[in-house]
Amino acid sequence: MEGEKKGKKEKRAAKKALLADNFNQALDIEPKPKEKKARAPRKTASSGTGSRSKKKSKEPTVEQIQLRAYFIAERRKSLGLHGDATSDWVQAQRELREEV
Repeated sequence: MEGEKKGKKEKRAAKKALLADNFNQALDIEPKPKEKKARAPRKTASSGTGSRSKKKSKEPTVEQIQLRAYFIAERRKSLGLHGDATSDWVQAQRELREEV
């Protein structure tokens, strides 16, 4: 029974990865390779940036948008609504930006 559970989890993970790849191909998106980014030097309190500095709005990552768009597409398809991958992507971006 334990082997069956493990097999189901692996199948689900493979299916999810395949769906994400198909979604990227539909949008002609190349997945970005994960690279370590160089950190910028930290600013000290004496450099004039204190608690008064403006906070940057955090943009959602491509992975977050992909996942949200996937679920939007699944919901749309289950309800039998019209749409395409691009509209799902735009809706996912808009929802994630509003949440931040």
